[in-house]
Amino acid sequence: MSTKPSFHKSVEKAALLFKEKFGAHALLNEPLKTHVAYGVGGPADILVFPQTETDLLWVAERSKELRLPITVIGRGTNLLVRDEGIRGIVLSLEKAFKFIEVLPESPAGKTWVRVGGGTGKADLLNWAIEKGLTGLEFSSGVPGTIGGGIFMNAGTKYGCYGDILRELRLFDFKKGAETFSRDQFHFGYREQTAVKDSLVVWASFELHTKPAELIRTEVNRIIQERAEKQPLDYPSCGSTFKNPEGFSAGRLIEKSGLKGLTIGGAQISEKHANFILNKNNAKAQDILDLIQVVKERVKEQSGVTLECEVIILGG
Repeated sequence: MSTKPSFHKSVEKAALLFKEKFGAHALLNEPLKTHVAYGVGGPADILVFPQTETDLLWVAERSKELRLPITVIGRGTNLLVRDEGIRGIVLSLEKAFKFIEVLPESPAGKTWVRVGGGTGKADLLNWAIEKGLTGLEFSSGVPGTIGGGIFMNAGTKYGCYGDILRELRLFDFKKGAETFSRDQFHFGYREQTAVKDSLVVWASFELHTKPAELIRTEVNRIIQERAEKQPLDYPSCGSTFKNPEGFSAGRLIEKSGLKGLTIGGAQISEKHANFILNKNNAKAQDILDLIQVVKERVKEQSGVTLECEVIILGG
């Protein structure tokens, strides 16, 4: 994809500023395949790991000043980055905004927990188990950060983050940071109206007490269930498509005879048809080609239009 000379000059100027400001926390022309679960994708012009809200304000100001777009990623567990990479500034919370704290104003019988957007889902779940706090079992085996979990309203058949959310602190690159209550937004199946062009600084959840051994037993059961049904031996982004209302995307794909179909280094899983795997050093385009084949074949065979759950970035 061609870019204007003025854009390149802005990137060159930004590169100097970001290295001066962030040092080792700013990477230039950095391959994103090493920062996303799929293990594919071209470079980011500038990949930066901010540590504070003040850092976020600084990045927002430079973005506006230099007219460079900002793309936010976490651990990239639900991202497919195109082979051309991402132009401008890519911002990751993977190395910061990691904290878990119990709020002292928690009412009797409930525990309110504030969690940084860069905190790993598994880290929060393990902390909750140790503290004997229930409500997060649905996230058993689900990878990524809390910020990404809010953005996707990630979950399983056992629940989702929107079910237990109390408050959100969001950073908007035009307006700055602001705190919101749960009832100001809609949360549905793999969707929400809270996080658009912003990122999650922290979220607070409502949990309840329960014996730790009972929580751990349920978590282990869910993880075992996932392992039996899902292909976890190769890089993927989990479910590639959302389940259409009244249908299972995996069953529609299987019914269309696409299990095991391979393009380049990518393959539709033979274990669960809604997973596209990076089986053998795949390119992003291999995965994109399989996505297109699946959409066309399922539409032709079943009359159902599949919508991607994986987020496609770059190009």
